[in-house]
Amino acid sequence: MSKSLGLEWASMIYGPYDLPHMYEIFEGVLYKGCYFFYLDNGVLCLRQVRRLDEPEHTHLFIEGDSAGLQLAEGIRRDLMEVVTDIIRNWRDKSGLTFLFDELLCLRGRGDLQLDLVKNKG
Repeated sequence: MSKSLGLEWASMIYGPYDLPHMYEIFEGVLYKGCYFFYLDNGVLCLRQVRRLDEPEHTHLFIEGDSAGLQLAEGIRRDLMEVVTDIIRNWRDKSGLTFLFDELLCLRGRGDLQLDLVKNKG
């Protein structure tokens, strides 16, 4: 089921936190070699990652330089099943549909600040 989507189990090192030696490791699901889905206290999160440059650690990634997303709260289902459902349901939607149907209709949220216009002149 998940292999056809290119999903695989992996781990991500996240940090450093307050001290330069404080890191956390998360088990999660890797998509397309650089997108990492994981659960943090029931919150489904997504981060961009890059492979650790150590040949013996084939499934170990480090957090990329981009911000993460919180996709859902209160997740109690199997992570691979949740990620498979998300990708199957969302991969063929257009960006415009996502903008109108999901981002615009977030309940209980303040305004989101996006920067979609690349050429502002």
